[in-house]
Amino acid sequence: MLLHSPEPNESSVPFYVGDEHGRQRLREVAVGRWHNHITDRFKQHAEWTHGPISATRAQSHIQLPHELANIADPSSVSLILFASDKETRQVLDKLDSQFPRAAKLGIVGSQTPFLNGRDYTLLGPHIHTGGVVGVAFSTHVCMPRVMHTGLESISDVLKIERCKGNVVLELEQGDATHSLIAALRKQRMDGDARVDSRLFARVTSAQGDKSRVFQVTGGNPAKGGIALDTLRDLSPGQGIQFMMQSESEHQVTSTSHNPRVCFGVSSEHGFTCPEVTTQMFGGATEGGFSYGTPQPRATQTNCGSVFTGSTECAVPGSSVLLDLD
Repeated sequence: MLLHSPEPNESSVPFYVGDEHGRQRLREVAVGRWHNHITDRFKQHAEWTHGPISATRAQSHIQLPHELANIADPSSVSLILFASDKETRQVLDKLDSQFPRAAKLGIVGSQTPFLNGRDYTLLGPHIHTGGVVGVAFSTHVCMPRVMHTGLESISDVLKIERCKGNVVLELEQGDATHSLIAALRKQRMDGDARVDSRLFARVTSAQGDKSRVFQVTGGNPAKGGIALDTLRDLSPGQGIQFMMQSESEHQVTSTSHNPRVCFGVSSEHGFTCPEVTTQMFGGATEGGFSYGTPQPRATQTNCGSVFTGSTECAVPGSSVLLDLD
């Protein structure tokens, strides 16, 4: 994965964040979302914040590299563009904290062990086998726009009545697991023979003005709960709609004639970027992408919400587009 870092100047600052900056490989250490006891190895690197509902986020000890830490006015940074391995969660949280008014946009590189013996190949000023290589820009940008063209709904939007952390416990029609099973049965009765397709859920805010899509990672028919692939908290009153992968090729369409950046998630059905009239930077991998919009000060305090801060997306067929003025 190549992200050429320009020479530092007033409008662009290249950087690299890796394990030497305090980043931990939480995806390799953690085996679940809930921790009753913290092992000695994990406690050295993270302190879990226990609230009245959940313990979903680790308090990071990342120290930003001096290139970012020495930026005199963090509010002047409007865009952070990067390429990374799959361990982006802690870096995203730190960037959100340091640069809340900046849009974030990154792509997870494909692994390269069978090509050159490296887990990942991230090219900046140096070759890195992991971490985050990026550039912080001071330029006017538009909001990142995320599309999930590779999915189709199999249920109506249902209201979440009870939840805990990333687990949906009860919906307006009953427990979450049986609502999902009922949606799948109806899908098959309508002639859909897919039995091994991955399942996803679109979560919408109570006001209906925000939404994010997550993979369904597990369920317990006996207890009725469904787990979503997020480290942030769901809330009662939000909506949820179950979805499956579409069997057609994923064609990304754009309402803008000049998107300058496009990252996507590839799948077995393929991925096609939108037709544009200008040069565009981007690509698609099975690892997905990360994105975040500038956060108003009023929302920065609610840092555990599923709609707050930057997030990762590995939903097949999804894409994120960014316009540059």
